[in-house]
Amino acid sequence: MTLRDDLQSYMAANGQATIAPGTATVVIVGESHGFLKSNAAAIRTTAMTRLVRELLADQRFRYFGNESFQNAGPVRPAIRNYWRHHVLPPQFDEAAPDAAAMDAQEVGRRVMPHRFQPVLDDLRANPRYVLSIGSRTNGDDRDRRLALHFFEEVADRGITRHTPGVLLLGAAHAAATAFFMGQTTTRMILERRGYDCTSILVMTDFTANGRSDDSVFPLASGTPPGTWLGSLTLKSPISFNTRLAGSPFFRVREEFSDSGQSIAEQYEFVVVQRA
Repeated sequence: MTLRDDLQSYMAANGQATIAPGTATVVIVGESHGFLKSNAAAIRTTAMTRLVRELLADQRFRYFGNESFQNAGPVRPAIRNYWRHHVLPPQFDEAAPDAAAMDAQEVGRRVMPHRFQPVLDDLRANPRYVLSIGSRTNGDDRDRRLALHFFEEVADRGITRHTPGVLLLGAAHAAATAFFMGQTTTRMILERRGYDCTSILVMTDFTANGRSDDSVFPLASGTPPGTWLGSLTLKSPISFNTRLAGSPFFRVREEFSDSGQSIAEQYEFVVVQRA
């Protein structure tokens, strides 16, 4: 069979409507972030929100940490004001005359409480710790900064290493092995500190510039035509373990990953959701 046939057969045999991430202490959701100033990729937010809420319905998880909740700056009090006092900032209007010139921090203050409102509502109804682990640092140091903020947040609240929780990170930070060549991911740093982690990659059929978020490519060098996972199944959402016997996910990579590591090596689970 072709690789496409193998992927389709594996998903049909092992796909589930809900996810069972096992007993890991830290369950990390790896997403492609929604756009800050646009709702063009709304399916990313929809898929992420559904999965995070599904996970947090399990009362064993005692905290929710989020890369999109910045550790410092105006986003943090905006999240706290909604979570504690049910007060929302004005929504960001991308059509407003001043929208293009608005500072990214102010945009984030307006966007994030609204984007995560359903999750925050769940956290209000069933209180857990909310960890603001996001950083304004980009580039090679970002993984380390995210991990540092996580360690600071759990220490501040007295959360032990064996307390279960859910983290939401960008896909590259959530990987169990390097996503980019030479990278030490946030998950890898947590595991070096003794945390037991598992990662779930969220993929959608959002398409822009001829590529789809759910496209996978053979591990071989170059960029041959990709396979869109959402086109291989009628089920949506569909969840599956990437590491079962005979898994073809050891033979494919995410489009932008250049480390030589497969999806199965980077993530124990994949969730695919179509718009």
